[in-house]
Amino acid sequence: MKEIFFGQDDLARIQCEVEAGNEPWAAAFAHAMELAKKAMDQEPVTVTRKGPGRHEYWTDSPYGGWNKVDGGKDTRDGQINPQADRGDYYAAIALENAVRDLGIAYVFTDDEQYAEKAVSLIRTWCLDSETYMSPELTNGQSPIELFVTIPGMFYGGGLCERSSAWASGEWDAWLDWVDAFSKSVTSREFTNNFANWKAALFAISAIVRSNDAELDEAFQGWRDLIPDQVADGGHLTREIGRTKSLDYSTYALNVMVLTASIAVRRGGDLFTANIDGKGLEQVLDFHAPFVVDAEAWPYEQIAPYKGDNIALYELAYAWQQKPEYKAAIDKWDRPMYEHRIGGPVTLTNGIVL
Repeated sequence: MKEIFFGQDDLARIQCEVEAGNEPWAAAFAHAMELAKKAMDQEPVTVTRKGPGRHEYWTDSPYGGWNKVDGGKDTRDGQINPQADRGDYYAAIALENAVRDLGIAYVFTDDEQYAEKAVSLIRTWCLDSETYMSPELTNGQSPIELFVTIPGMFYGGGLCERSSAWASGEWDAWLDWVDAFSKSVTSREFTNNFANWKAALFAISAIVRSNDAELDEAFQGWRDLIPDQVADGGHLTREIGRTKSLDYSTYALNVMVLTASIAVRRGGDLFTANIDGKGLEQVLDFHAPFVVDAEAWPYEQIAPYKGDNIALYELAYAWQQKPEYKAAIDKWDRPMYEHRIGGPVTLTNGIVL
């Protein structure tokens, strides 16, 4: 299996904890298996729902098009237009959730049925001549939506590396798709959370393709974002101007932590990396009190904070057992599940509180 958020040694250790009924792993494993069993019923998804030959990913902006709805301001940050075509995005979400959850179940149980289902979903999305998605970005909405979904599919597929579910040549064909998509991503540059998610995608893609040079580039790209994105006090400069600024700040922080957790497995330390006097630990410490007491958040937040992205503090606590990080976990409770890439992080990365 491709070792992204956990490795073979971790897997063996966690399996022993689960078998012994030890927490938090036993409850987290039960939850992960519930999700995997649900994923077994996932229908194949494809961008070609729009018609034969339509292989390009394409969605409407969620916050645009309002003028056609009520004649008012056309773009409204944080307000989702109910008439926007979001079908391809919902399909990508279903894909990554199912493939990741199935991949987790496969490596924990060694039951081929989970890998067979995961590979069948990958086959439809990436490889089948009639249903594949072209491995490229398209309109302005495609980058972030694919940055937060496709890596979960990479993660789950990588966990199924050794499965017999792959037909002859399919694993290599899928790696070609992963490589082509990653090359498409290099053509776009970003400054806000898009850039953070792009760095995570590159890191996971590089691991799946066993490309250490590109993995190092992904980690350096992560570092290069810090001076522009992190304020001296620890808030994220590119996110506090949003109408749901706590949601978007934790959205960016979440993926910063995901990439840092990947680096830890490779002997790297992005958690304490200091770039121009700024770093991830500073951002974690700044936001920790506000995910516990969102009403104290000093910036605009037009909707109640509901614990979005809170699983990042499971990963942060695994790195360093600060009481502020524990308070975040206690507030929102375990097992924690990172909904975009990491999945059941209490199971794969959690430690005793």
